Amino acid sequence: MDEENKEQKLGGEQLVDTSIIDTLKNQADDYLKGWQTERANLLNYQRDESERISKMLVLSERNIILEILSIVDNFDLLMKSIKADENEVLSGVKLIHNQLIAFLAKHNCQPFDSLNQIFDPNLHEAVETIKDESKNNHLIIEEIQKGYRWNDNILRPAKVKVIIN
Repeated sequence: MDEENKEQKLGGEQLVDTSIIDTLKNQADDYLKGWQTERANLLNYQRDESERISKMLVLSERNIILEILSIVDNFDLLMKSIKADENEVLSGVKLIHNQLIAFLAKHNCQPFDSLNQIFDPNLHEAVETIKDESKNNHLIIEEIQKGYRWNDNILRPAKVKVIIN
């Protein structure tokens, strides 16, 4: 028998079999590797969940803003249809409209101007074209519905009337 691999007694002390030590070291290394792998998996899961939640919150905010834009559109139409002599009603409507616009601005949503601009299909949706040789081609002459940017992206294109030659 190999003297290194069996228990020996020297001066009253007992030496442990080295194969047991090696087995225990290997087992400890395996446990450590398993723990490190699971720790990395947990960190990856936490990161992925955080990203998923952030994306979900952004989409929720976007959907809320889109719903509010339809309310703003209705206020725009109402303000166009109210006569100037109905000043008290108009001022109340403008107040509510301004509050909605401030709410949108707080959430990085801003309208952009289209009137008298050149038609850009990335920013505008042509709902009507008008033939007029006296004006520049692709000039926007009327804004039917405002366009909005949200976080430097086009949230909704403007609906416009465009001149064609």
